[in-house]
Order: sequence, then C-alpha cells, then structure tokens
Amino acid sequence: MLDGSWTSSAHFSGCGWVWMDSGGNIQLMGTRNFTRRESAFHSEVEALRWAMENMLQLSPCQTFGTDCKELIAMIKEPHAWPSFATELERIETL
Repeated sequence: MLDGSWTSSAHFSGCGWVWMDSGGNIQLMGTRNFTRRESAFHSEVEALRWAMENMLQLSPCQTFGTDCKELIAMIKEPHAWPSFATELERIETL
C-alpha cells in the first residue's frame, strides 16, 4: 500500500509505503519527503514510483495498492494521460 501527501502551502510533499505479508503482518515500510510537487496527484505518482523502486529491490512484492482512483486509471490507460508521459516512462523502466 502506498500514499502521497500534498498541501499547496507547504514547501514539501511526502509519501510512504508499507509491504504486508499475506497474514497482514508488516514486513517493510518507508517514508520520505521531497520538494513539493505540482499537485496532489503528482505526489501520488511519485509515491508509486518510489514504492515500486524500493519493493523491486527489497522484496518479492509485485502488487501495489493505493486509494487514489486517478492513479489506478492512469496505470490502466496510460495513453489517456499524455501530460504524465514522462512520469509513466520512469515507472515503466523500473
């Protein structure tokens, strides 16, 4: 599971992820902050990229969860999100 955070008045955005085993026990987790992104959705995209980068290095995890419907839609239909082509390319090359 992953999530991004964003407020228009803050200088930083943040994200976090947690990997749980099939029994719901936390195995790994991570949090970080970064320079504020353009929007809340940009923070969600960065959260996905960072979670994937970490999980692919540290665990056998191949499934990711999010509460962001737009992020799911973007992954399912990337051609419908041309303004995020660069971000999608960064995710695809992981």
